This record gives sequence, structure tokens and C-alpha cells, in this order.
Amino acid sequence: MAKITNYIPEPKEEYNVDNQRQIMESLNTMKQQLNFSFQQDLKNELDTFNYFLSWVYNIKMHLRY
Repeated sequence: MAKITNYIPEPKEEYNVDNQRQIMESLNTMKQQLNFSFQQDLKNELDTFNYFLSWVYNIKMHLRY
């Protein structure tokens, strides 16, 4: 499960370019963190599945003999 920590600044009452840039940068950082953690979760899941398949294959081969 992805765990991210990111601070998104509150928007100001009046439009401020710097404030909007900070908000956009925080959102982009959050997007990158989520993408990276999602890819890692997929890799972990695939590794677990492959381990399971190899275990099943080994058991099947041992039962043959």
C-alpha cells in the first residue's frame, strides 16, 4: 500500500502566482510519489506470484519421483 507524505499549501484569498506554483509543485510531487509506489507494489506482487509458481512447480516435480 502506498504511503505518501506531502504538504499542499492552502490557496490564498486573492490569486497569487507564487502560491499557485507551490500548489502545482506539491501536486506534481504527490503524483510522482504515487506512480513510484504503484510501480513498486506491482513489482512486489509479481515477485510474490512468481515465487508461488516456482514453489508449486518444485512440489509437482518432487511428487513425480
